[in-house]
Amino acid sequence: MRTDQLIPVLAFDDTPPRPIAPRILGMAGLWLMAAAAIALLILGIREDLLQAMSTPVTAMKWVLPLGSAIPALLAAMALTRPVTLRVPILWTAAAVGAAAALWLLLSIMGTPADQLMPGIRGNSRVVCLTSIIGISILPLGTALWVLRDGASPAPGLSGACTGLAVGGFAAAIYALHCNEDAPLFFLVWYSLGILIVGAIGAIAGRRLLRW
Repeated sequence: MRTDQLIPVLAFDDTPPRPIAPRILGMAGLWLMAAAAIALLILGIREDLLQAMSTPVTAMKWVLPLGSAIPALLAAMALTRPVTLRVPILWTAAAVGAAAALWLLLSIMGTPADQLMPGIRGNSRVVCLTSIIGISILPLGTALWVLRDGASPAPGLSGACTGLAVGGFAAAIYALHCNEDAPLFFLVWYSLGILIVGAIGAIAGRRLLRW
């Protein structure tokens, strides 16, 4: 079929595209809740959860991951449209990340040298990293599969935003179990877990979301 014949056919195709945002929230959200339930069933929920959430410093274990996850999710959904070239909401996620980095720097500067590495290492860094990544895998794969119905102008960025969103939600879920409340610990390992999931999303998105 020649181009001049194809154009009228496309013009008469009034089939509405399947909405992407509800399916991401529904399908990926379902897998995220399932992964969260399994993880918390295995790990358990900390006994003093309500008290921890009411402590300003400890509450940052939820505020910071969610503060980056929600803008990243909105950015990923906005990037499903090929006309979207700029996503200002990403500046919100970047600001949260910058605040976390600044807090980490100040914490490092204010910690005696002999206490620095023990404070960063904590007692559960391996469980922390593997849990955040493990909780994220199925929701991330599902979200990227749904995003293939879109037409992202920046597949790598779309995948990265999706990964950062899922990783942020996974970190907030893991925080329901984690009882290591020192900023040196959670600023390092939560951030690293989220960034690893974001990197996985970027690599996968570059391959899966091309069109």
